[in-house]
Amino acid sequence: MAKKTDSTTKPAALNGAAPAAPTPVKRTVKPAAKAKPAGKKAKAPLTKARRITKKTVATTKPRYTQDDVALRAYFISEKRRAHGIPGDEHHDWLEAERQLLAESLKPKKAKKA
Repeated sequence: MAKKTDSTTKPAALNGAAPAAPTPVKRTVKPAAKAKPAGKKAKAPLTKARRITKKTVATTKPRYTQDDVALRAYFISEKRRAHGIPGDEHHDWLEAERQLLAESLKPKKAKKA
């Protein structure tokens, strides 16, 4: 059989009143981790920190100047015009930077004495 409801009170939404604010949810706090005995040492992480060396820094900085790029772009544009290849100065400049970057990343050969 169905439950009887109290007909004297109406839900808040039907009375025209604003619905009540939701009650905050209580969160349970986990207990703190147990302290390790003083006799045991914590293990060091297995990964090694990457050290920054002169070699690492040298490879990240470009080994050429803006003047080097400008000179290389000039010769690229002269070659392009001589062969009648379409293009513009912007692409010549980008190509010059690409070439110089590729050359600077190559390891240099040791000179013989």
